[in-house]
Amino acid sequence: MKTLRQATLALLPCTIACYSGSPSDPSGAGSSGAQSGGSVGDAAEGGPGGDGADDGGDGPDDGPDDGPDDGPDDGPDDGSTGAPPIDGPLLDRLEVIDIPVGGGVRGGVSNWRIWGTGSLHVAPVFTIPLANGNTLVGYSTQDAASVVHLDASDAMVAELALAAGGFELRGLAAESDDVFGALLWDPGAQRIYVRRFDVGGTELSSTELTNPDNTPTDFGIGDSRLEYGDGTYGAYYHVHSDSGHEGDTLKWVDAASGAETTGWGWGCSHSMSNLLRFHPGLNEFMPACVTDCFPGTSGDFGANAIGGIYLNHNDSWVIDVDAGCNGSVAGELGGAALAPSGWSLVFNAHQAPATPGQNSYDPATMNQDIGFSMVDAQLAAGGVVWLTDSGEIDEDDAAIARWEPSDDDAEQYVVGWNAAGSHQLARIDPSGNFLEGPVDLTGVARWGRRDDPFRQHGNGDVLWAWFDDPSSQTLHLARLRAQ
Repeated sequence: MKTLRQATLALLPCTIACYSGSPSDPSGAGSSGAQSGGSVGDAAEGGPGGDGADDGGDGPDDGPDDGPDDGPDDGPDDGSTGAPPIDGPLLDRLEVIDIPVGGGVRGGVSNWRIWGTGSLHVAPVFTIPLANGNTLVGYSTQDAASVVHLDASDAMVAELALAAGGFELRGLAAESDDVFGALLWDPGAQRIYVRRFDVGGTELSSTELTNPDNTPTDFGIGDSRLEYGDGTYGAYYHVHSDSGHEGDTLKWVDAASGAETTGWGWGCSHSMSNLLRFHPGLNEFMPACVTDCFPGTSGDFGANAIGGIYLNHNDSWVIDVDAGCNGSVAGELGGAALAPSGWSLVFNAHQAPATPGQNSYDPATMNQDIGFSMVDAQLAAGGVVWLTDSGEIDEDDAAIARWEPSDDDAEQYVVGWNAAGSHQLARIDPSGNFLEGPVDLTGVARWGRRDDPFRQHGNGDVLWAWFDDPSSQTLHLARLRAQ
């Protein structure tokens, strides 16, 4: 059974300030972009930073939800979609389907966010469109990794339990309409795998990902992502070194043979948040990370610590951010989308130029805004455009997808962010100019924390999925209809 919720909301005012990573080409692009303030530090790789960031915790958050209350469902209960008109603005095209699932979603961990730790509230939720119009939505219950298979009308085809015994789903990617891969983490054994399944839930292959000197101990710091392209799965995730430091690793798994190779064993350090997207038109992967130390820092941490957003480890740079080489960082990745000849990237950070040192940022007096940057095929980032300019609100959990409505062929993107519990949605052009919105989605839709949630279907629709609270058995699926 599925139900539909819709609403019409008023527009809100907005102020705008104005490695290839490929397994076939490990050398990378080696170019850097521009930013709207600050200077890049010494980009030489200095090795892992200090170990002060390994106390983020990994226990579930089962406290009260501080987000909006979606309220009672007053939509149809007959299995129909109740689809909105397709020729209006964003909210006329938006529908939200409520789908009951069998297992309650696992709680999110406390993770290092902006200059300290904060709860992710719910464990990661992954939305993966299939070429045939169906959709896979992956999440973790208390006991297993689960995938819900939906048909083209968003009705449930099957609910699959992929790995019992406490495994957590840390990434999901589609190989074809019939086969998908899952990044599965065993927190007790501290081991991680790429496993392939058919859409009926039968396991086809399993590859453990290992490095000789680091282990996926926890996700109280950093992220994990799984992408598929050109016959290869890419897995990008946090690891803890045998010497006590925090970083990330990029691994490749050949879909046909299951063979594992390593893009890098130790990347950004500390790796505070990351993204990975494959571009089929370019046949390239784009890894992105936020670091609180390396690359970028040289010399004394107390005086010289600086963080930033980097692409393909240290090949390309987007922006510097204040950081402390101790887990404290003033920037966070949100989402990445495919562009005609590259990618678009959104994140939250501070607009003021970064300054070095462990006392460079004060969360009580400084604030986070949403940044946007276009990344070209050589992984060179364009200048940062600030989509928000609010001195009193810390925006975060940014998301983005290409938007191709049937009645408008201009290049544009749907962007979203969280503004202190109020989720906002807007349309922008490739220069970051607003075409519509932002609109307030309170009571209608939201998304998870640092989930990179937006995905574009083959028909142009943009989808994302979320749960309201830990242990919830109601999956929400939002769809912006493009045609």
